[in-house]
Amino acid sequence: MDSDFETQPSEDSAVDPVEGAGEAPETTQPQEEAPVPSFFSRTPENDPAEEEAEAEPGDSMSAFISRTMTAVAEHEPDDEGHLLPRAPRSFTEVGLSKAFLTDLTLKIIHYSGTPSMAQLVRRLGLNPDIVSQLLTALSEDRLVEVMSQSDLYTGNYRYRLSERGQTRVQEALERTRYAGPAPVTAEQYTETMKRVLERPLDEGARAHVKAVLNDLVLSPDVSDAIARALFSGKPALFYGPSGNGKTVLLEKFAEDMGGLTIVPYAIYAYGQVIRVFDQSIHKPVETPDDGSNGKDETKRDRRWVAIKRPAIVVGAEMDRDALELGYDPASKFYQAPAHMKAQNGTLVIDDFGRQRIDTHQLLTRWLIPLERAWDSVTLNTGEKLTYPFRVQPLFATNANVNELADEALLRRILYKVRVSGPDRSAFGEILRRECLARRVRVTEGALEHVLESLFSHPEIEVRGSHVGDIVEILIQSAAYDGKEPVLDNESFDRVFSLFLATAGTDGR
Repeated sequence: MDSDFETQPSEDSAVDPVEGAGEAPETTQPQEEAPVPSFFSRTPENDPAEEEAEAEPGDSMSAFISRTMTAVAEHEPDDEGHLLPRAPRSFTEVGLSKAFLTDLTLKIIHYSGTPSMAQLVRRLGLNPDIVSQLLTALSEDRLVEVMSQSDLYTGNYRYRLSERGQTRVQEALERTRYAGPAPVTAEQYTETMKRVLERPLDEGARAHVKAVLNDLVLSPDVSDAIARALFSGKPALFYGPSGNGKTVLLEKFAEDMGGLTIVPYAIYAYGQVIRVFDQSIHKPVETPDDGSNGKDETKRDRRWVAIKRPAIVVGAEMDRDALELGYDPASKFYQAPAHMKAQNGTLVIDDFGRQRIDTHQLLTRWLIPLERAWDSVTLNTGEKLTYPFRVQPLFATNANVNELADEALLRRILYKVRVSGPDRSAFGEILRRECLARRVRVTEGALEHVLESLFSHPEIEVRGSHVGDIVEILIQSAAYDGKEPVLDNESFDRVFSLFLATAGTDGR
């Protein structure tokens, strides 16, 4: 994994970690060496993160930090209407130690080859003035060298590590291989998320729910109950026999949540880095208030990313480790758990009750923090990071609800919706839509024949998933006969004898 990272070419586009996501250049960052091998892998090992030892009196970096602590003029208050927070304008406002910023800059140069000033600004996510002071201090400490001027008119120099810098960066990589944008501090994450979570949910949520349900064929009562549960933003449990669309429903809801939120690339807490931004989950967007309109891109804090509200789907593979921070001993930094990455979004738990963790533990881990509106995660060293917490967990199960948890826990799931099998009318409409989508011609009277055969059979519990089974066998049978697929009485009777007639029988 490390070797893949370290052989990245020097071109700017080669180190973009969100390749293909369509975000503006400002959201780029250096390619980290590799994702954590397991989304929630853990180890009892612990490696101290960035060294906090004070530099020797008089060293150039300390001098620069000291100067910037007093050089910032009185600034105007932040505009609360902006989604992204105001960019820090001094080392004090960045909140990270001299040692951490030095190591991070050297690692980015190490992985980038010979980056320019503009590239380092994007990859660090910091104000150009702060980056300029960092580079000047690193040059004075003989850790970096100025190679050449890439643009004679802008003075945009390129930088490379000196021999002394090569030694220093190897020491930095031993502490942590994180080389993304500068993290926000735990305190900054807490304060910013408080402000973000105070915002009301997107006004388009109701339209989004209706759009999801319009694509499904459900009874009016079930459709109304589902709509109210999804719109609420509260925990909800969808139960009933398998094969009736619970998973399809929730996955469609999660495809595009609507609305925007923000997420930091990483959090710095107790000397450790916790990576939060995940390009497989978070979809960056440009917003009118994030500086992308060209008025002043330096006003917004580029350590944060404006994204579509996230949605994560987990299934039976989830285990206890998935609920906590995941530490990778190779990269020596943490990955945030799924519910933290889904902050201000939705977390879908499919096949609830089949996870490799007791359902009581799972519900307690999420529902209690949701009620009190804050959660905490624990580092390997024992320290806890406490932060504001809001997410909508949606559970889908075909198990007996009363066997999943006791009444006290189930009471905390405010909405419980039974998704039952389709009636004759709904099944016929689902079958008609499926045949139309898959270009299967339907002869006159064929739908009525199908419905009578299925709903009159005493040992068949009709489910929505039977539609896909019927059409799939029909198409394959037609291909075997070298004919175009047609749903008529004869073709359905063949399907019925091949599959559906044995459903629920003892096979004799």
